[in-house]
Amino acid sequence: MVIISTVIPLKAQLFNANVEIFDTANLVVMYELSFREDTTHLEYVSEAKQILLIGENGINSYQDYNHYRYYRDMRRKVKDGTIDEWLMGGLNVSDYISNYRFEIYKNHNSRIILTNDHIFQMGLYEYEESFDSFNWQITSETDTIHDYVCQKAICDFGGRTWEAWFTMEIPISDGPYKFCGLPGLILNIADTQAHYSWKFLSIEKPSEIINIERADKDRTKTTKIDFFKLQTRSNVSHGISNMTANDKAVQKAIEYEKSKNNPIELDRK
Repeated sequence: MVIISTVIPLKAQLFNANVEIFDTANLVVMYELSFREDTTHLEYVSEAKQILLIGENGINSYQDYNHYRYYRDMRRKVKDGTIDEWLMGGLNVSDYISNYRFEIYKNHNSRIILTNDHIFQMGLYEYEESFDSFNWQITSETDTIHDYVCQKAICDFGGRTWEAWFTMEIPISDGPYKFCGLPGLILNIADTQAHYSWKFLSIEKPSEIINIERADKDRTKTTKIDFFKLQTRSNVSHGISNMTANDKAVQKAIEYEKSKNNPIELDRK
């Protein structure tokens, strides 16, 4: 299965010196996501590393690790003056292919989840939702994951039933993707159909200063419902008239976008 969901843009679009800094990361949590985006080929399982940054002052961020790493490396190249050489010859695009371009910011002070996401050929959008979106039912089931004693919790969210394993040994009310609201860090979580499954990899203190930030770009503010409506209606072939018709990378990107009929959140209304 070909997966090309991020096309590296030109230098002028790559870097904006202005960034919004929300917090400074105190902990870095790594997850591995296994997912099936195409229900007509459920035997194809894709995997992606994703990163959760825990802020010192209550603001956390979550995104695909390659997406995070790409912009981190780009900023470093700009800072040390080697961005031109990197873009002209040192950049290996395949090292940064990202299945997801969302950036999720959880403000534990205001209990608001801010999602920045991209619609193919249309641009960037942002919408808010509440921590109260998760109606967790904590069970008495326990297990041990990576030497942490965990407890099972269940909730319905986005048209799926989710089973999460959280640990109160790490008293952080957060987890992968938008999931939060339990009395401890979610280590593993999956939907009951096993179409999406996050597994905990590691947690550690950062070895350098890591800001929880986002590039100062134009984003269209909307609601979650309107974003999903627009995403569903969008025609992935729109806007390719100026591209080379036989560009294999473009065609593969289009085919991949068309195949994504099984999003994380099935409830689009």
